[in-house]
Amino acid sequence: MKNEFDGQTFKNKIGTEVLPPFLSITMDPTRKNVAGAEINGFYRFDDEGVAAQKVDVVENGILRNFLMTRTPINGVSGSNGHARTAPGGVPESRQSNLIVTGKSDKSFEELRKMLIDECKKQGKPYGYLFQDVQGGFTTVGRTTPNAFNVLPTEVYKIYADGKPDELVRGVDLIGTPLSMFKHIAACSNQMETFNGMCGSGSGWVPVSASSPAIFVDVIETQKKVNRQNVCRYYQDRIWTSRSISS
Repeated sequence: MKNEFDGQTFKNKIGTEVLPPFLSITMDPTRKNVAGAEINGFYRFDDEGVAAQKVDVVENGILRNFLMTRTPINGVSGSNGHARTAPGGVPESRQSNLIVTGKSDKSFEELRKMLIDECKKQGKPYGYLFQDVQGGFTTVGRTTPNAFNVLPTEVYKIYADGKPDELVRGVDLIGTPLSMFKHIAACSNQMETFNGMCGSGSGWVPVSASSPAIFVDVIETQKKVNRQNVCRYYQDRIWTSRSISS
């Protein structure tokens, strides 16, 4: 939010609805586990020496706060304990333990049925179930589209006509945040956790993300990079350049 080269998608949205009212998001580096699962983003003090704090980022769909370092931004002053960096870097405001909570009594199977019903409503033969991911990335600069790319490792086609689920390879989940958020229609009542590392300008830091399963009625996908073809392409380029030079 302080970088003039950043898209600053949410800079002027404090107090406005950015998610459905049944969802809330907190960042809480003081926690060591969520729903019985150990989480990765625990610390007592951030890298500017400020005590770790729980921050309610989104309450019932309304954006309430940003993660802050000691450097203020318009409308928000004072650190809330989220200045983080890898060794040798300059601290920036960064994720800790991201926890999405939902007001829902729906089971995972009920969300699956909603997916099938939505496919029939839209006249689609199948929908996608993203069962597991290895991470993802976002682009936030002003010279590129502000978008995200989630990198799944286990994806299934769920057929509307009752055919058995089909494992899918080579698909990524993509989109722009404000558009995707508008299509979140429901969530489950069971929490699951992803532990990993988050990379940014201040390096790699340990983080976690905990969330219920989420049903989205419209998504965008694209084909995953075929690494064999990429390697083959560069190998051909190397051999071509060698033959030209020789």
